[in-house]
This record gives sequence, structure tokens and C-alpha cells, in this order.
Amino acid sequence: MKHVLLIAVMFALGARVALTAADAVPVPPPEHPRLYLRAAQAVELEARLRAPVLATTVRRMQAAADKSVQLKIEWDALHFLITKDRDAGRATVEAALAFLKASELPDKQDACRVTGRAMVTGAIAYDWLYALLTPEEKRAFVMELVRLAKTLECGYPPTRGGSVTGHASEAMIMRDLLSAGIAIYDEFPEMYELAAGRFFREHLPARNWLYNGHAYHQGDSYGLHRFSWDTYPLWIFDRMGAGNVYNPEQRYVPYLWVYTTRPDGQRLRAGDTFTHGTPRGEPWKEYVGTLLIASYYHDGVLLDHLQRQGFGQGDELLFDLLWRDLALQPKPVADLPLTRHFGPPFGWTVARTGWGADAVVAEMKINEYNFANHQHLDAGAFQLYYKGALALDSGLYSGSSGQYGSPHCRNYYWRTVAHNALLVHDPKEVFSRKGDYVNDGGQRLPNGRSEPRNLADLQSPEKGYRTGRVTAQGFGPDEHTPDYTLLQGDITEAYSSKVKKVMRSFVFLNLRDPRVPAALVVFDRVFSADPAFRKAWLLHTQEEPALGAVGASVSCTRPGEGGRLNLDVLLPEAANLDLGVLGGPGKEFWVGDKNYANDVDPAALKRNSMELGAWRIESSPKKAEAEDLFLNVMQVTDRTDGGRWPVRKVESDGRVGCLIDGADASWLVLFRKDAARSDAPIRFTAPGVRPPCRVLLADLAPGAWTAQCEGETASLSVTAEGESGAIWFEASPGDWVVRRLER
Repeated sequence: MKHVLLIAVMFALGARVALTAADAVPVPPPEHPRLYLRAAQAVELEARLRAPVLATTVRRMQAAADKSVQLKIEWDALHFLITKDRDAGRATVEAALAFLKASELPDKQDACRVTGRAMVTGAIAYDWLYALLTPEEKRAFVMELVRLAKTLECGYPPTRGGSVTGHASEAMIMRDLLSAGIAIYDEFPEMYELAAGRFFREHLPARNWLYNGHAYHQGDSYGLHRFSWDTYPLWIFDRMGAGNVYNPEQRYVPYLWVYTTRPDGQRLRAGDTFTHGTPRGEPWKEYVGTLLIASYYHDGVLLDHLQRQGFGQGDELLFDLLWRDLALQPKPVADLPLTRHFGPPFGWTVARTGWGADAVVAEMKINEYNFANHQHLDAGAFQLYYKGALALDSGLYSGSSGQYGSPHCRNYYWRTVAHNALLVHDPKEVFSRKGDYVNDGGQRLPNGRSEPRNLADLQSPEKGYRTGRVTAQGFGPDEHTPDYTLLQGDITEAYSSKVKKVMRSFVFLNLRDPRVPAALVVFDRVFSADPAFRKAWLLHTQEEPALGAVGASVSCTRPGEGGRLNLDVLLPEAANLDLGVLGGPGKEFWVGDKNYANDVDPAALKRNSMELGAWRIESSPKKAEAEDLFLNVMQVTDRTDGGRWPVRKVESDGRVGCLIDGADASWLVLFRKDAARSDAPIRFTAPGVRPPCRVLLADLAPGAWTAQCEGETASLSVTAEGESGAIWFEASPGDWVVRRLER
């Protein structure tokens, strides 16, 4: 009753909620329509309804309007903007008001998504049919919209929940409250001031900061879902007349999903995956956000990707009709460079050998920040795909025992143990005061896995969301089709005080050989606080690996798959190596002495695109030392018509690495053992069996270097860029020395 009286007073006085200068937001223009479109766009609606590119959308909207009272209101309101038929418009007003009055919070999970979407329908009717509303109807609309606003999880006023992740960072503020607030602003400015005020104070700064990394933090499923809500304010404020309120780097965020889309149409697993219910053989669909970004920024590559994957529109067809760029033409995804780095606050790199059915896809992560919620504790993780998932994230966000917060999630799926990462096991480590997280030996829980409220929260050292730092990244020598991709990082901050230093280096090699198309080299330096803490290097596989003395192999044998991964363990040395396999029935999700099972229907595993990752390889040193080095080389090949190239460890001048002896050339990769940048000379021998030897030297001080083969008068001039700290060149057979030139 109190809010009803307040609404009446505000109507009478035209009152406004006072905001500080720091909270200033664009003011809705004194005209209607102003929600989602203006008069200039309204005159184009009739032509858009006839546009061939929107024919399917229009047909589906018509069919949906025949079945849904709510969607019929929106469909009829749209037609009023075209026809100006007052009788039809009056009927739509009355239907909309009746619909709002009948809208209640349903008895279901995330119920406020229903009432929030009802607010959108009410806002559309209010704004688009504004000329037909009586003063009494305006008051009635406002009262119902405020009533529904109070059902939202963020509350009304919208003060609850986080603005970076979580439900309050979805539709309820960035579309539902904002839309209703714009519609009723003249009569009741409070709702807009509250919603837009929080958006500009909290939601926008966080996004404009993270968009510089050209990625998103909530995984392969929730990431697309959450990012789609980000794109509504982009269009809402632009169509209202405020222009683009976002950092324009936003346009590149969907490229994360372009690069992580596998040849089978699925995406590399990341975070909590809910799209694996898609039948096998069907691509995972894109969300409306990709379309809205493609249309706003006129990006034909994203349109091509969208058309290949399909468009899961749900009840968002209206926004396709209103905002799609009708003139946009697709540009081939296949024209993109094969490697893409996603910078701070992410520190991820995806490298490919191509865009066709035989492409190898590798993902390498540092995780400069962990945003919690649907992001996992996977700093330093990697994945490999070739004709099947060869090295993958394991576990399932499915089944009653796999739902959010379940024992399977808390103790396995979310945790480091479920990823191709590093464990350091302190038997006394406690991950949660409540005791609801077991000791997996992995990474700590940033701020107890609580969602960051805002950007200041996320960046606060005390909260612990910072988990790593990229120390080097680069690819080349050709930037479009690189032979090598390098990513190095310090992930010490991802762990508790049980570690003193954890450094991980990745090198992906595009070997350009049909029998062995690619290799991934992973080098780690792990320094534990106590030598007794067991260190483990993990590799998760979909099927059971075949274990050897100093390596392993695993194949993909499911229908439509045919890849194989060959692992060579170069460090720890054979005499100090404890190499084992864990998994299979009853031990798929083993942590400590227990299997945190998931009760997903076995039949669904055959029918859907779920990937358990039911096996893992663990490599550990036998001898207890404070500092240990891990060096592993993974080659990918065809299961039936592939090869396996000889690999051996190479050491020289405080460096260690590997030599891969290929069919037509050899490949040498060397890292500093201490993972530090150095200007010391480097000596190595290039083999003479299969020239040339392609050489990558990492961990170099930036500047000009020369490389000279013994007995030769000529030398090569090479430059180590500051960002990569690496040089790449081809070496003829012989003994070489590489020196840094004096400044």
C-alpha cells in the first residue's frame, strides 16, 4: 500500500529520484516510441516484415502469437506502430493490462525470469501504444510493473546480487527493469533511475574493463547466455539516442566462441556446460548476443559463424526483427588467422591448424582472474581436439547429482582435479571452513567462490580473484598461419600458500603434416612450500589410455571420431617418474578415496553430446623435492592412418626442452629451467638427418639477437619482442650459438 501511495504522489508531482553527478545516465527522450526503436525505425517496420532475410523470423512470430497471449500482445503492438489502428490498439492495451495483472511468480526454478519477461511485454505495450493510454491506465501499468519488479531476484529497488556474474547480471536489470523504466519514465522516473543508475555504476565499468580481453568468463554455455544480456543495453541506449555506451572492444567477444568451436560443431568445454544435451552430430547453437553484435558492428564473420551454428532464439524473435542488420553479408570464418590470444583479464590462447573437418584445435589457459560462479578452478589448463576430444575438461553439469552446488560439482567438476592442470597436495589444506569442499590438491577458492559484486570487488587483492599473470605470448612467424603459438604464465596466485611458485609454458606447433598435424609442448616449474607435498601433472581423456613406461596414447573410437593422442613424458626423468592411469567404472570422478559420481542417464551419453572424460593420466616425481620440472609433449594423429615422431629431451645452458624429429623437418623448443628471461648465450645442436631444424627459443631478454652456426661466417639476425620473449628461425645442421647484441 505504501508503494501505491508513492506512485500516486510521483504521478501528481512529476517527482524524480535525485542522483549524484557520478551516477548521471542518459535521459529518455520526451517522445514515444523510444523503447527498442524510435519513429525513424518505426516507419521501416512494414518493409522489415517483408524482408526475405527475416521471413523465417516473421513466420515464427506469427505462429507464436497464435499460441501465446503474451507474444500476441507484442505482435499486435508492433502492428499498431504500422497501422495506427486505434480500435485494434485499444484492444491490445486492455489485453496487456489484463496480462500484467494476471502475471504471477510461477512455482519453478529461476521463476523471476518469467515475471521479468512479462515486464518487457508491459513496457512494449506502454511505450508503443502510449498515445492510447488513459491516465488511469498509465497508473495501473506502473503499479503492475512495480509489483512485478518486486518479484525479481535483484529486488526492487534492485540492490541485491552481483553485477559481474550471477542472475543480477542477466536480464532482470539489463533488459527487464531498464525496458520498463524507459517506457514509464515520464510518469514514474524512479524505475529507470534505479535500473540505469546501477547499470552505469556497476555493470558497465566491469564489462568495459573485461571486454579488452575479447572474451567472456562464464564458460561455453553460460558465457554466451550471459553475454547476450550485455548486448541489450547496447541496443536499448543506442535506439534511445545515447549512442554506444560500451567499450567498442565488445565487438570481439564472440570471437572466443568462433575459435573454440570444434569441427564437429560443439565448443571446447569450459565452465559449466548445459548445451551438451544437443543430439550428437548437431552443432551447438549461438545465442541472440552474437546476432546483435554482428548487426550492431556490421561484422560479416560473426554472421557466417552464426549461420553455420544456428540461432537459438527462444522468445527473443522480436529483437531479431527489430535489430538485425538486413544488409549484412557473411564473410568466411576460414579467412581468420589460425591463432587468437585473449588478453587481460583472461590470458587464454586458442590455436588451430585450420577451419575444416581435419582441424586440430588447442586451448591454453593462464586465467589472470577467476570470476567464480560458472567458471572453474582451471588456471593453466589445456585442451586438445582432433577428430574427437583427446585432452578435455572432465565431469558433467547434468543429472541430479551434477546440478549447481552438488557434491559432484563442488568436489570434482568445478575443481582443478577435473582439468588438464597441476595439483600440489598438502594433506592439511582446508578449502572451506564449512567442510563442503574436499581436498583435491588443486587451486584455492577465490573469495570462497562467492560472486564479485562489482569491478572494485573483483580487483580487490583481499578478495583473491586474481589467479595468474601472462608472462609471454606470441605466434608466428606468419601471423595468419603460424608455425608456433606460445603462451607462458605465472599461476602461483591460483594456489594457496602451499606453493612458492608455479609457472606453466605452452607451445603449440602446427607441424603441417597430414599424418602428424600438430603437437603441444607443456613445460612446468613447480616449487612447493614443503618438499613432501605431492605434485601431479594431469591429462584427462574420454577413453582409456594405453600406458607405456614414459608415455601413453589414447584414441577416440566413438562413431564419427578417429583421432589419437601420443604422450611423451620427458620430465620427470624415467627413474624418478611415477606414471599412472585412473578412471573407468566406479572411478570416473575420483578424488582422494572417493568417487563423486554423476547419475546421468547412460542412454543419454550415447544420444547426446556429453563427454565424461572418465579417465586421467597422472604424472608425478617419485622423489620428494621442493622444486620439480615437468616436460610433456603431445602429438595428435589419426587413429588408423597416423604416425608418431621420435621425441627426446634437450638440455643446454640452463635450458631444457624437446626435439621432435619429424618426417621432413625437426622441431626444437627450449625454455629456461628457472622460467626467467635471460640474455645469456644459448648453444644447441641442430640435427642433420632431416634439415631444416625449426627452432623456438623462449624466455629471452627482449632485443636483437644473432644466431650463427659453427664454421659459418654468415649469421642470422633475429629479434625477441618484449611480449613474447622468444625467437624463431630455421637452422641448418650443426652446432649453433645464439647471442644477444649489446644495447
